[in-house]
Amino acid sequence: MSLTPILVAVELGFLLALAVRGARLSEQLRAAWPVILYVAWLAAYAVITSVLGAEGVYLREDVLRLYPGFWLQLVTVAVALVPLLLFGSLRQLAREVVDRTPLHWFAWFHGLRIGALGTAYKTAIGEFPAYFEYLVGVPDLLFGLSALWVAERLRRGRMGERGFLLWNLIGALIIVPSAPILIQLGLPGPLQLFTAQPDARAIMTYPMSIAPMIGVPLFVLINLWVAWRLWERGNETARHA
Repeated sequence: MSLTPILVAVELGFLLALAVRGARLSEQLRAAWPVILYVAWLAAYAVITSVLGAEGVYLREDVLRLYPGFWLQLVTVAVALVPLLLFGSLRQLAREVVDRTPLHWFAWFHGLRIGALGTAYKTAIGEFPAYFEYLVGVPDLLFGLSALWVAERLRRGRMGERGFLLWNLIGALIIVPSAPILIQLGLPGPLQLFTAQPDARAIMTYPMSIAPMIGVPLFVLINLWVAWRLWERGNETARHA
């Protein structure tokens, strides 16, 4: 049994819980509805991409000829960002959610990336591409472990917003742009560099496909969401000073 669907459910549940909590703190429960609908939108996409993975769409020859490693995850990014770009009210709610959430909660959330132990185990038994594990999986696991230390420092007031912003950017850079490129370099085609078996098709095989198509992008997007808001807050503080 794969824990990847459970991990995605926890990620979406975390976002939903933050929205409801923020609305309760502001005593405006109606304000949570746009974020609730947004999380529902992401959940619907998670179901769709999971079904496509289960049907083997991401491994079809016609899809592989389109070099999916380079662009397929951008579909997830578009699904997540388009509503935020279209609706200014949703962006404002996204700001307010960060402002009303203790920062160490976000660090604890990234502790879920310790789930990369699962791919380490699959690599050890020969079911996951070793090159990808060493170059992406291990750094991601170390970032998840660092989240436990960062959360405690934030809770004790020993890390400032600038440090947390930089830590979130590191979390995003572990995945982007290296992971999409490395996936493509392990898929069949003219650009395949890593040919040892199992190759990157193991990453795009259901249920593992849920991770690159929604699970991991959500971690990166939350890294960037928090970093964006902290950057805004830093600029606001500098202007007022």
